[in-house]
Amino acid sequence: MLFTVTVRRYRRWLVGKGSILAAALALVLAAAPTGLATDHLASECVDNSDPTRTTPVEGDVFMVAAANPLAVQAGCDVLASGGSVMDAAVAVQMVLAVVEPQSSGLAGGTLITYWDRENGEVRFFEGLSRAPRAVTDGLRTPTEEEKALLGIDEFENEVAVTGRAFGVPGTVAVLEMAHEIYREMAWSDLFDDAIELAENGFPMPAYLHTVLGESTRGLERCEYPDLAARFCDGATPKTSGTMIFNPELADTLSYVRDGGADAFYDPEGPIAPVIIDRITEGGYKLKNDEEGPAVIPSLMTADDFADYEATERDPVCNVVIKHLICSSAPPAFGGVTVLYMLELMERGKVKQLEPNSLPQFHLAIESSRLAQVDRRQYIGDPDFNKIPASGLLDEDYLDTRFELFSPHLAIHPILPGEPPPGDDVFFGEDADATSHVTIVDANGDALSMTTTVSSSFGTQMEAGGMILNNVQENFTRLDSISPGKPVNVMESMKRPRTSMAPTLVFDRNGKRLRLAVGAAGGGAIPDYVTQIILGVITYKMDPQAAINQGHFSGQTITSNCAGIIGARSELESGTGVAALLDGLKTDLQHPCARTTSLLSGLTAIQVEQNGTLLGAADPRRDGIAMGR
Repeated sequence: MLFTVTVRRYRRWLVGKGSILAAALALVLAAAPTGLATDHLASECVDNSDPTRTTPVEGDVFMVAAANPLAVQAGCDVLASGGSVMDAAVAVQMVLAVVEPQSSGLAGGTLITYWDRENGEVRFFEGLSRAPRAVTDGLRTPTEEEKALLGIDEFENEVAVTGRAFGVPGTVAVLEMAHEIYREMAWSDLFDDAIELAENGFPMPAYLHTVLGESTRGLERCEYPDLAARFCDGATPKTSGTMIFNPELADTLSYVRDGGADAFYDPEGPIAPVIIDRITEGGYKLKNDEEGPAVIPSLMTADDFADYEATERDPVCNVVIKHLICSSAPPAFGGVTVLYMLELMERGKVKQLEPNSLPQFHLAIESSRLAQVDRRQYIGDPDFNKIPASGLLDEDYLDTRFELFSPHLAIHPILPGEPPPGDDVFFGEDADATSHVTIVDANGDALSMTTTVSSSFGTQMEAGGMILNNVQENFTRLDSISPGKPVNVMESMKRPRTSMAPTLVFDRNGKRLRLAVGAAGGGAIPDYVTQIILGVITYKMDPQAAINQGHFSGQTITSNCAGIIGARSELESGTGVAALLDGLKTDLQHPCARTTSLLSGLTAIQVEQNGTLLGAADPRRDGIAMGR
């Protein structure tokens, strides 16, 4: 079987390699079943991969980068067979649903920024999960009937890992929407790899094993029954390389393969009622404890699935650092935040600063902190509020915001500004569980796609083999310390905002693609994306070197930033940049600076002047790039 050949090729990569991924793949492949049929996999993709993630993968025809080698290989195979970027994206997402369930899946949400080279057009497809029709004024707020029944005024934080936190998923709808426009292959031809892996098993990836070993809301993940049944041996996660089987997901994938989005969203179909049964069962248990997780039923009905629609929105585009950069539009704040940060850093003459130096990180973090307080104040679902996205990127407004910056002293306190309303027209001159996919095909079309179940493992619940999102945790609580509460409070059928920032970078005229990039990693996603753009475009790094840098962030809010609410200054612990902490605190007086884990999940594809493609993926997770 070709799977055996594929195993040999992976092992050839691993000879003499010391990376975490190499060790993980060795465990994974040692456990792989010789009977798994993968004769269709494109060998040229496998041969042109670098699992060490030290140098970019080169190609001159097409490239795929995503969070798991099996998913990347599936997408690469589709491109090698003449498929489009969108064909490959569907195949990649379906495999990720199987092998990376902690981060993305069919019961989550997805954003796609797409470059249509033939028509010279950037398009943005939005499939974020949303609230059901029946809601209260916040995730922790019971209904009046529940208040009377339970004798409480609010739920505890554990509500975020119950059925109540689940939002109507958008991933299947948005993938089908974009695929109908940009397909070369039939939808039904893109599911074989995912169904095979779900039915016949896949080796436990290293990152999945790591996340399973963590706790959430006071319980170890193996204390959540749905996760324990599939991924754990008693109280501990199964070891890396152990075969994981998901026949229920294989059935769900088969339904979606044969029936498309209609099969997924039909309130009387094979999927939606199964999800509703899971999220509404069990009565009430208000706390996580030694007897198991909390149980708070959802207010959703199967008709909420029938009401869901993905949508196409105008991308957020602006010319900054002499390039046209296009990214995600609200309800995502990621795109606006990336452009806002780059605008401020350009005003701070970032090109003249040494990368990863104290002056450069000071400028970057201050730009991020200013962007954070503004995006919290103003960005939410544009179907419910007027969002001044273009006002936040207004040149005069950004000039006034940059006037707050000092190269010698951190801003404190840091408060939202007052942008002009803006016309929301762009283009021309102008608890961390996500996954990112970047693809360029043989025709020059490109896609940057970020996909999520919200927190790692979402609700910690399964239905139909799918991990169920907990997106409603992303609404802002009425008693939150965050500014901007009205714009992001829970409302019926509303989409909570998200940090996702799938981004495309072009030459100044928008004619030639230079970089496709995006990231997993929670609130710091805009920081990660901004850092890679600067690394590749401004500092002329290759995309792998840019990804491998130590990170910064200014996207965390705290109630105690030198005694008041404020934006933290963060450096990635365990990296060389952590040594800058003293300088931030002592020399520049950042009031609440710290080192912390900044676990990005970046992927990027650079398009060089001669057309060479350079693919890269984040060594912090299991991802890889493959191409030809």
